[in-house]
Amino acid sequence: MVYYFTVEGTTDDFGLSTPTHEVYMGKDKHENDPLIKFSHPKNIWFHVDKHSSAHLYLQLSEEDQAKTFEKLQIDSTVLDQVAQLTKANSIKANKLNNVTIIYTPVDNLHTDGSMDVGTVTFHNPQKVKRILVAKKDNAILNKMNKTEREDSTENFISQQQKMQKEWHTKKKQREREWKAQEAQLAKEHQAQRERNKNPYGDLFTKEATDLSSNDTRHENWDEDEFM
Repeated sequence: MVYYFTVEGTTDDFGLSTPTHEVYMGKDKHENDPLIKFSHPKNIWFHVDKHSSAHLYLQLSEEDQAKTFEKLQIDSTVLDQVAQLTKANSIKANKLNNVTIIYTPVDNLHTDGSMDVGTVTFHNPQKVKRILVAKKDNAILNKMNKTEREDSTENFISQQQKMQKEWHTKKKQREREWKAQEAQLAKEHQAQRERNKNPYGDLFTKEATDLSSNDTRHENWDEDEFM
């Protein structure tokens, strides 16, 4: 079973729109492996540092999925809410103040059959970021808990696979567009280099030569008028 929560981001400058984001977690530690395995690789995984806790995941938008983790800017309001929920889902950390929450992309997680259930390591520890939760915020938690819904693990897997398929399709399309743009720019640069080598080359094209030729001048043209 997978639990879902909705968190609200920062309202836009005009106060007209408040973006929402989906957070999910497994019912227990036995759900961790399928969630790690089937979550979109760009989704963000959260856990309490140095304490046992639930594994939480932030579902990224298509726009954010296209960014590298280094360039990803998670809304601080969203980050605070997910961190609070992560802390609350740790038996020990829930009772403590000044708790550190770690987060990293799903594709930076490593787990294998030799590890205990729910245990992970990181391919690149440098890609792990941290946020400090000073103390429990019941207002945030109560608001998030009101949005809780649950669904089967099978449905979760199906949804994530569908999203990943769409993501890969759009990624390939973006790559084709980038290559086409690069080819066009290369063509334009080559043409400019050729013009730089022979800046007067355009003056001697067939069209320019025809325009200056006596053979193509108007029949009433009189050479004496220019002598």
